Amino acid sequence: MIDVITISSKGQIVIPKKIREEAGLAEQDKLVVVSDKDQIILKKVSKEKAKKKLLELIDEIGKRFKDSGITEEDIQKEIEAVRNEKTKNRA
Repeated sequence: MIDVITISSKGQIVIPKKIREEAGLAEQDKLVVVSDKDQIILKKVSKEKAKKKLLELIDEIGKRFKDSGITEEDIQKEIEAVRNEKTKNRA
């Protein structure tokens, strides 16, 4: 199905009812928004699936840190360094 919609002054859009029904969208459903130049894609995602994907991503990042020899202590030192730099710049 194809439809034309208008973006509000606040950047909001309304997904037409027929398209919501066709996609099985309901109030409070979550959507992922992906943009690629002049294309915008909305994809329905369940809260459980989003949580699972986020946990998988966190695990992958942890593995990459471990493989690179980056420790939790290294991360804490970097956080402190950034915080100290921000404090200096405010003064």
